[in-house]
Amino acid sequence: MKEINKLLLLLLFLNGVTPFFLRCLAQESDSTEVLKQSSDTTYLPSRGNHVFTSISNVDDPFVSTKFHLGFGIAEMVETEIPITIGEFNRTIKFEPDIFYSTGGVEFQYAIRNWAAVNIKAFGLARLGNNFLSFASEGVSAASSFNIGWLFRIAENEDLMFSASISLNTTDLTFIDIFGGADTTITQIDTIINKQIVTDYQSLTTQTDLRFAVRFSDVFGLVTKLSGGFGEFYAAENQSQFQYNFGLALSIDLRNWIHIPFGVGLGGTLISNDWRFNDAKPPVFSGNINIAFYNRNDFTLGIENFLQFIEPQEYEQTFKFIYSRIYISYYF
Repeated sequence: MKEINKLLLLLLFLNGVTPFFLRCLAQESDSTEVLKQSSDTTYLPSRGNHVFTSISNVDDPFVSTKFHLGFGIAEMVETEIPITIGEFNRTIKFEPDIFYSTGGVEFQYAIRNWAAVNIKAFGLARLGNNFLSFASEGVSAASSFNIGWLFRIAENEDLMFSASISLNTTDLTFIDIFGGADTTITQIDTIINKQIVTDYQSLTTQTDLRFAVRFSDVFGLVTKLSGGFGEFYAAENQSQFQYNFGLALSIDLRNWIHIPFGVGLGGTLISNDWRFNDAKPPVFSGNINIAFYNRNDFTLGIENFLQFIEPQEYEQTFKFIYSRIYISYYF
């Protein structure tokens, strides 16, 4: 009888303790899950588990606080330029050795979760490395300053849609021995009489529509459509409409082959390019960007892109290969 009583007491004890023990396990499991989700929080531009990797001139739509710093170089490839020697009435073709150096910095501050102020500064220098390159393309320098606002319009777990408005001022200097569309090397006194240095100041307002969508944890898409109006850096220096469109396929390799890299593949189309004061619109480019992000707030990337520009004075298309390295910090 005593053994039966002990058995009944043990069953009653287990009946009372087991639910309490199970509730404690459930609470511990929930707490662990919360901590896990907190550790997975990222400041990088993302929807769900997909971190977006974009390309140059296709800004992402995410309202966040970030700092961006980048430097790059470029050179002309597979291009022949005709040069006429006036005294001998002879035309020769050569491949110019044109070198570009660029650098820029950007800071964006989210004053609300739906609005951010953005400041950008950018510089560029172009130089021909030999006399014919200098004579045909001269020296160019440019600096740009941009301030604007970014506003979130709509979002859900898979997409982000934003709009921005900005004011941009640009100063450019072109040194062109030929001046205008003349591509003839003449006597030095004739060259001296030409205006070979030209300065431009450009002030434009611009509005952007930016969109990002996650198709899966691996693939996403970033697009940007912008239009602006203001002084255009061309021979007439007149105000006119400018446009820019670009898209990038974003590939998050962390969710595919488990390495901390993202890839952006895409292209852009713009109405003009300040590397040439008389480029025919539009200017096309094809881009590939590879970004490393082993933290939830830092990105280090290398981007290469091929750009096609057709200047007014030449009946051919110039090809430029650009390479740039950048860092982005989100907080």
